[in-house]
Amino acid sequence: MKKGKTEQLKRAIKLAGGLIGLYVLYFIAGAVVFPILSTPPDVVERELEFYETDEQVALLEYGLEAFGARMDIIDQAEETIEVSYFYMEDGQSVQLFYAYIMAAADRGVEVRYLLDGLFHGVRGEDRDVLRAFNDHPNIELKLHEPVASVFIAPWRLNNRLHDKMLVVDGEHAIIGGRNVGDLYYERTGEDVGYSYDRDVLLIKPEEADGVLIEQMRSYYTDLFESDYAYSQNNRTLFGWEQNRAEEQYSELIEKYEEHQRELEEREYTSNLENWEERSVEINGGFLTHNSIERNFKQPYIWSDLLTLASQAEDTLFIQSPWVIPDRHMRRHLSEADISVNEGTILTNGISTNSNTAAQAGTENRRQFFVDSFMDYYEYQPKESSLHMKTMVVDEQISAVGAFNFDARSTWLSTESMIVLDSEELARQILDEAEESYLKKSVRFDADGSKVPGEKTDVKDAVWWQRILIPALRPLAWIVESLL
Repeated sequence: MKKGKTEQLKRAIKLAGGLIGLYVLYFIAGAVVFPILSTPPDVVERELEFYETDEQVALLEYGLEAFGARMDIIDQAEETIEVSYFYMEDGQSVQLFYAYIMAAADRGVEVRYLLDGLFHGVRGEDRDVLRAFNDHPNIELKLHEPVASVFIAPWRLNNRLHDKMLVVDGEHAIIGGRNVGDLYYERTGEDVGYSYDRDVLLIKPEEADGVLIEQMRSYYTDLFESDYAYSQNNRTLFGWEQNRAEEQYSELIEKYEEHQRELEEREYTSNLENWEERSVEINGGFLTHNSIERNFKQPYIWSDLLTLASQAEDTLFIQSPWVIPDRHMRRHLSEADISVNEGTILTNGISTNSNTAAQAGTENRRQFFVDSFMDYYEYQPKESSLHMKTMVVDEQISAVGAFNFDARSTWLSTESMIVLDSEELARQILDEAEESYLKKSVRFDADGSKVPGEKTDVKDAVWWQRILIPALRPLAWIVESLL
């Protein structure tokens, strides 16, 4: 009898192992093999239309001011707040962000809050924040392609929400590369990892039309109301969840009030008037974004950036945390009629990039750029990295947003970029890039030489980076279209 039960148990374990193995194969086929072997849509020829606007723009280059601008516009919200982020990394900035959102909802502001369903980072004790948001009548929370969705259909793994947008009352909007997390907003020491990034703040003057902000709102609504955004407030909380939600609500309101008291005691704090004074004029602009669908998306951003680059007459500047053009993107670049006097591309070096797989992909494609007309630079300082995504054409047209220079951003993830015709903004971006990043970078020349900037001494990567990243390069080549 005992032997019979043992055999049954072995058969059950064997069956379970077989089923798990089949599921793993199913998952790999749907999430990895299918997109690698499939051919994505080609570039789309589109007429670029710059819309005239009275809106102003302020560059948010530094972390603390970028966070302050977010708090300022949320704190002044009267009607609506629309939030979209890839992830919320734990830290003081995240808790304050939650607190300001909750305080705004208490004032009667209608909040729509959208996060990526896999990488949102709201886990552990922060789950209570979601419960508190779910429980608030003025907050509607959704997750884009959450875990359950991906578990059922693994090809949905690649349909990630990568937009970073904050729109308030249709009068102020922030778009750029920053998620919400201490990593992006305050460097507490030279030995602490820090991510340099870039956003822009759009401001609509009173009595003026907010053409660009309205484009952002329209796109946000399409994201929020898509079939891939799953509501998180359509269930009744259990008793213990209700208690945790109420406790979290009280903690967030207390944190908001405490921060308000701290601001009153400081000699200087930012406000909307400061941002208005620092803003510059926009001659025209438009929002570009990928189509919203599963599997391959229409590469509208990539198509528009290629068109802008082809229209450049004198200079072209590109900045991305990594540069991994797959074979389709490399073909597009080779076929594009890009001819400028001065071209620059700036990305992370092996010692700075916090994304090891992406750095392996960048190592694979470095020579493609070194052999091109572009001057290729890699940022060098340790304990910091570049995360901004920017293109500047002829020191006049600037594109700023969430789009990385890779196949994932081109075809797989939701992405958005604001394209602005403003000579003053372009000049600010280029000046910051030159002084803060290019001078701390190394230029790779076609003859194999490396030319360090005047503020860098070409620091070596740590031992594990020198071992791991080269070891990952073959794998990065295979899965290049997914990086």
